[in-house]
Amino acid sequence: MSAVQKDRTCKGKTYNLVRKHTKPSAEENGWQWLTRDFMESDAIRTLSGNAHRALFRILIEHVSHAALCNGRLIVTHTQFIEYGVTGEYVADATGELEFKGIIRVQRGKAGDGTSHPNTYRLTFTGDYEGAPATNEWRRFTMEMAKAWSTTVRKQQAEQRGKFGRKKKTPLWTSEMSPLRSSEMRKVSR
Repeated sequence: MSAVQKDRTCKGKTYNLVRKHTKPSAEENGWQWLTRDFMESDAIRTLSGNAHRALFRILIEHVSHAALCNGRLIVTHTQFIEYGVTGEYVADATGELEFKGIIRVQRGKAGDGTSHPNTYRLTFTGDYEGAPATNEWRRFTMEMAKAWSTTVRKQQAEQRGKFGRKKKTPLWTSEMSPLRSSEMRKVSR
């Protein structure tokens, strides 16, 4: 037998004490495993602040449903904002999470007075139908991170802007162009 198998932390009293103090208590509302591979992955290390907050808001929703509704998780735009995601960057944050393979989004739609919200699935854990984790985040590389920051983010923002959304005009552009000096002389006469 190796020394590791004889160690008191592998079994026995010390192991049971460690498990006792690291296992979630009954009073806690729930918990979610995050593996070391996942936390050290390029996908997690390159997340923006808003994407981190969006991920943890989705995780809160997942844990709130006893980890039984992955794939049917609904988090509203307001819930993202209340959790700390900047309002105008919610779509950008969820797009980043999806691009990096951490979540999958089933897009909802609006109309007829009834809204159908987006539903989210975490790829690092099994879904509500019993399918295992797809771990799509493992395919993400640092080269893909560079592509995300240089081109893909802008392309996705342009794509989102095409679908029936009113373009925001910057506040510094006026409705009327300023008069040129020659036009000002004509007006003052």
